[in-house]
Amino acid sequence: MCVLWMAAMTMAQEPLETPLEEPNQEGDASPSGEASPPGEGSPLAQEQQPVPIPAGAQRDTESLGGQSFIDDVFQSTRNNWGFSLGAYQAYTTELAMGSEPDQGSGITAFMPRVFFNAGKRKSKFHIDLGAGYRLYNRDSNLNSWNYQGNTQYTYQFSRKTTFQLADQFQSAYNDAWDFLSPYSSSRYNQYYSSEVLFNRQRINRNLLMAELNHQATRRTRFGVFGGYRMYDYSQDEMVDSDAIDLGGNFYYQLAKWLYVSSSFSTYLNISGQGYPEEKIYRVQAGGLDFHLGKSWRIWGSGGVDVTDFEGYSQVRENIDAGIGYTSRNSLLNMTYRRGFTSAIGLAKLLESNIVSITLGYRFNRWVNARLESYYHRSFEEPNNGRLETITGGGGLEFSLRRDLIMTMNAYYQNQKTQNFSVEGLGLNRLTGYLGLQYVWPARSRSGS
Repeated sequence: MCVLWMAAMTMAQEPLETPLEEPNQEGDASPSGEASPPGEGSPLAQEQQPVPIPAGAQRDTESLGGQSFIDDVFQSTRNNWGFSLGAYQAYTTELAMGSEPDQGSGITAFMPRVFFNAGKRKSKFHIDLGAGYRLYNRDSNLNSWNYQGNTQYTYQFSRKTTFQLADQFQSAYNDAWDFLSPYSSSRYNQYYSSEVLFNRQRINRNLLMAELNHQATRRTRFGVFGGYRMYDYSQDEMVDSDAIDLGGNFYYQLAKWLYVSSSFSTYLNISGQGYPEEKIYRVQAGGLDFHLGKSWRIWGSGGVDVTDFEGYSQVRENIDAGIGYTSRNSLLNMTYRRGFTSAIGLAKLLESNIVSITLGYRFNRWVNARLESYYHRSFEEPNNGRLETITGGGGLEFSLRRDLIMTMNAYYQNQKTQNFSVEGLGLNRLTGYLGLQYVWPARSRSGS
């Protein structure tokens, strides 16, 4: 995050000016007047960002269905700085204490956050920081702090070239889906990796991503991207992870409604502690991206994954497909992915099938809804062990006033194994919470 702080210093002397051109309600356009593809092969597109990072002329339609009421304030370029104060009451059916299974607890929590925005005509910088304290009704010895940070920087070199940099950090106990964080565990859904659910412990996560896109011609666009992911576990039996992925993508527009794409990427996970490195090389060619009207989108691509793990190589097919709908108030994404993944915390290479569904809808300026679900079905060799994880849930937001927001959420997590080499990974948990948040400055009267 210090890299992004240095980027902000070049803009801190001037107030926010006119932000980058906002998209219309139906779709954004490239400098040539044609809609730009979203670039799902890159880390910034793969990650479920709390708020879409603007990408100037290359970005997709921004949707109010994809952001919370708090984000309306935090991400608005009209606000140079502000803060929020949150109070929550939650209950989880299982804290996953290891030797004490099926132990639930009520949790009372408080979390303040502060944000800063800066930028000029071609750039935008945003940072928000938060810290929270949880009080456990079952055992006061479990009381703990959690910390989080989110930083985003965008620079538009020209109408055809845009650079994006983002960093997310979180340090929290994993006993209730990190409900106090705006970036729940599911938001760390990785293209190359699966976040396995473990017994209660503190997990430090950091995700740094960068991407450069260039519109070479009226019909041609290419980009390069890179990312660094860090996971640090408090329990010694878990395997810390430092992973790097790099790659590039290419898009060619055959028609106003059709793109073809190709991409190459490589992933290197350095677990350390004497564990072997996990390497995945992914090639996708001949992908098709259909833009059906101004809101619907269907895409699909395939290729091969090549791995280098524990001294031998494997080759498997990969698939990346999905359906999306984006409008001013609605956001829907349904995706399916198949290929090699790294099991974070276990230093194991798996063959995975991943299905995800995300739905956001802004009913009006007073009511907002979000649902999300993820299903991971992974296999390990040579014993064909199976690891299955289901996470899903959602909730409602009510803007009681322009500066006071109530949230109601519930999430479900289930993880089970069969013939898997690691034991003790079973988990079945339901968590629900009610929260009140005060935000300053207040949301605009338009509600966006």
